[in-house]
Amino acid sequence: MKRIIVVLMSLIVLTGLTACSDNGDTGRSRRRSHEATEIKVDIEDLKTYDGPMLVITSTIQAPVPEDVERVSSIILHYDGTISNPGYPNQCLGLITDEDYSTVYNFCVETVRDNTFADYYEEVCDGQTYRFVFYDEEGEEHVLYDGYIYQNDELSSIVDIVYGS
Repeated sequence: MKRIIVVLMSLIVLTGLTACSDNGDTGRSRRRSHEATEIKVDIEDLKTYDGPMLVITSTIQAPVPEDVERVSSIILHYDGTISNPGYPNQCLGLITDEDYSTVYNFCVETVRDNTFADYYEEVCDGQTYRFVFYDEEGEEHVLYDGYIYQNDELSSIVDIVYGS
């Protein structure tokens, strides 16, 4: 039930942001062609690594009822499973090989190019996202932390991971 409430609250906040956000060019919208820069990797080899690949944490930046969690996370593991740290030992789903490749390439390219170092969106409230990539050695890389309303690439990664 809490999960449904969090999803509904997120939708309400997102709808409200249409009126609050500055639709001007306050941030640089980044859209890259993954086909042009795709890193060739053996997905089956990557799936043998143990641990998380990408952790996406969302934080509601607006008033919420006491019984609604303000912060939630979802984890894409190297084996292709998706989980919520609030529910240990529960698999929320498996990611397709195509989506796995897209997410992995996004993470590696973002670390390599420091893509979102200067990216910023000016928004009055809503939901922020923190993207943390763990490379094959387990080293943590914060890819981005902030709003993603004007960035199709970040939004698509959230859609892939949350939608699987």
